[in-house]
Amino acid sequence: MAKFCKKTINFFRLIHLRTILIIILLFLILSLAVYLALGGDASEDSFLDVLTYNVLAIMGNDYQFTDKPVPRALGILILTFGVFGFSAITGYISSAFVARKLTQERGIRKMKNMKDHIIICGWKSDMKILLMDILRKNRNLQTSDMILINNVDDIKLQMVRDDEDMKGINILRGDFTEEQTLLAANASEASKVLIVGENHDNMDAELIDSRVFVSALLFRKLNPKCHICAEIKTERYRDYLEAQNCAEVIYTEEYTRDILTTSTNYSGMSKVMSSFLDNGDGVSIQIAPIDAEWVGRTYGELFSWYKQNQGILLLGVLKNMGVEKELKHRILSEAQKSTNYGEIINRLKDVKTLETNEPCLNPDDGLILENSMGAIILGEEL
Repeated sequence: MAKFCKKTINFFRLIHLRTILIIILLFLILSLAVYLALGGDASEDSFLDVLTYNVLAIMGNDYQFTDKPVPRALGILILTFGVFGFSAITGYISSAFVARKLTQERGIRKMKNMKDHIIICGWKSDMKILLMDILRKNRNLQTSDMILINNVDDIKLQMVRDDEDMKGINILRGDFTEEQTLLAANASEASKVLIVGENHDNMDAELIDSRVFVSALLFRKLNPKCHICAEIKTERYRDYLEAQNCAEVIYTEEYTRDILTTSTNYSGMSKVMSSFLDNGDGVSIQIAPIDAEWVGRTYGELFSWYKQNQGILLLGVLKNMGVEKELKHRILSEAQKSTNYGEIINRLKDVKTLETNEPCLNPDDGLILENSMGAIILGEEL
């Protein structure tokens, strides 16, 4: 019932209900003026008769209900007003039906009730493969939890809609560098954002990255807690995004260069790197949270526990894991509980130089685990 009421309210908004009511009210007032010009209660014609005559005239029926000049002049005015007024009403209603149909077909709808969803901005030639890999690595994720925002042509989007594996995915046509588009995707409630950019009219790499940068800033403004991952093609914008505390900045040129240079020294290195990330066998590098019970214990103990109980290889730890703003807030909150002013000052200094998501591979076994650390593991996907 609530869903039906909501759809009804949205439909009335589309048909400009307020404007339609004003037009009808003016029509009734003019009809009342004709009735009064005829003599009011003394006339043989009731107000309902006058109203009926006027409606019939607008519908194209020829009639003459009085010879008096003033009522006839007002009737002509009503007829002229009615032609335009009721044409506007039918136009509003027709446009509302057309707009609703386009909304259903193109996916241009506001997803106000979605929470903890993933927003993917931009387009890649292998979009389906990317989406399928995201779903495979996030087993609790469904296509209905994902929103695609882009401005590619309808043919490409229709191919995604028609694909059986992509049934239920949400597609929002729009510019992901505009705040209104992100609000339509309920960005403030999203848990993760992936910005891959898109190439329109053969834009150069700098312009594509500038759009990625603007979108990342908007997402950070609307949702400071969401996990933002941005793919860029130029080194300059990597520095810009990192300065704005973007959680993950994927500079594809750097990764390609590192793999190429390493592969020249070691035979099979490219396959090893592929296996680390995921070669399809379900074993890959992952980052797992460290439970509170391990805080204060050593890295060596955690290494042994993973190997003996989980059959997983612990490669290292990720220091200061999480979104920088939240992490700094937590550190400062903990520092304020201390009565040692020296310790508070040291904490403040640490916050200024804090580097989030800092990997520490193969550390000393005596490393003390902290609650801001994550475990870098190699094993079957969790």
